[in-house]
Amino acid sequence: MKKISILYLEDDDLDVELIRETLNLSTNKYSLFHVQNKSEFKIALKTMKFDIILADFNLPDIDGYGVLYIAKEITPDIPTIILSGTINEDVAIDTLKFGAVDYIFKSKLDKLLPALDSALKKGEENRRKRKYEKELVISESKYRTIFHSLTESVFIIDPYTGKIIDVNDEALINFGYERGKIIGQKIGVLVGNETAFPESEALEQLYLTEKCRGESVFVTKDGTEQKRLYRIRIIPWEDIRVWMVMIIE
Repeated sequence: MKKISILYLEDDDLDVELIRETLNLSTNKYSLFHVQNKSEFKIALKTMKFDIILADFNLPDIDGYGVLYIAKEITPDIPTIILSGTINEDVAIDTLKFGAVDYIFKSKLDKLLPALDSALKKGEENRRKRKYEKELVISESKYRTIFHSLTESVFIIDPYTGKIIDVNDEALINFGYERGKIIGQKIGVLVGNETAFPESEALEQLYLTEKCRGESVFVTKDGTEQKRLYRIRIIPWEDIRVWMVMIIE
């Protein structure tokens, strides 16, 4: 069984021994690394890997809020449990608002082992969330690269308002707009002969019947009209479905 590594910030050696004794009652295998002050705490977080942080709320050079701030800055995925013998319940609850996963009164150490089990689950959730967020950023970056490297003009249209919510670089070049000037405009600004372009309520039906292509007159910013082919796709976009209109040059 893999040992669960705990960083414990505490300046009272007797309390450290009480925590060790409590951990020995668990069926889990714990490894406790003890530090006594703010400096040692920061060094340990920067140089070693831990599964859980335990910290006394009241220390000479740092309080529980400072502990939570440092932990969040250095190792945001690691859950922190605050311990104290003198903290009042209102302050203890406040520590939860600042990011602690739990607080334990030293007079009630029987609550520590269940709290550690919950903290481990929270730590795993944090890691999965962080991994997902990183993958999302990478995916978004890849999408942006592909989207803006397309050689066709592409407009992303909100189906409920008919407004342009994104546009690729090729479309900006071909239609002569700046991004900030075209986003938020209705699709009609691009269409010279609107009767040749599907009405908004007809677009989804066109997609479903695979008739999502056609020809329409499109207008550039300087008023030049050109008859061009287009294709329409319905795609997911930020939790909604939108139209993707591709102008075939």
